[in-house]
Amino acid sequence: MSILNIKNLNTYYGKSHILQGVNLNLDKPGCLALLGRNGAGKSTTLRSIVNLTKPSSGEIIFKDTKLKGLSTYQIAEKGLTMVPENRGMFSSLTVIESLNIINNNNNKWNIERVLESFPQLKSKLQNNSISLSGGEQQMLAISKALLTNPKLILLDEPTQGLAPNIVLELVEILKRILSENISLLIVEQNVNMALEIANEISIIGKGETKWNGTKNEFKKNITYHKEWIGI
Repeated sequence: MSILNIKNLNTYYGKSHILQGVNLNLDKPGCLALLGRNGAGKSTTLRSIVNLTKPSSGEIIFKDTKLKGLSTYQIAEKGLTMVPENRGMFSSLTVIESLNIINNNNNKWNIERVLESFPQLKSKLQNNSISLSGGEQQMLAISKALLTNPKLILLDEPTQGLAPNIVLELVEILKRILSENISLLIVEQNVNMALEIANEISIIGKGETKWNGTKNEFKKNITYHKEWIGI
């Protein structure tokens, strides 16, 4: 059964036609990396999947459930959640308050378990969430996503602004999440990081899907690198 299948997704911002035919497929549990230049429509694709930006047409199917028309909250209940580019920090909340908003002790993932996975947060529970370092904020954002008991997590530019040693740590964190049978769809400018964890690659350019394939196929096709990613 396909984890996520997107067919001919179109999304507008006002009169601007941003997504003009996006097609993605994650056929089995794993990681799909969505690559492309700045402004290609990558973040809009993620926002459209969870209905933060309403798509105008196309089909989004998550584990045999059609998502179009569902609210963001209903989509999260189905097991699909998103970590946004700004990491979703609330300036008025401490770390523990941010976790308590989402915590459900009946879930596979609860606060105790996420703190075992992110021990750096244990000493920061009473700190304001926006006072954390960039890496700590990303850990908190992923912790909040895990507390929804997801089957698929969308991550928008997870390494943005992080030091190289923190990026390496984040890669290991995401690999551990994948080992828990949780799938990932990541938008990432750091192509090397994406290739560390992704088994499937999709390239988007000017709002359209330009190429889909495996990581190994991507590595062999230098033409796509230069034309659509700029590396």
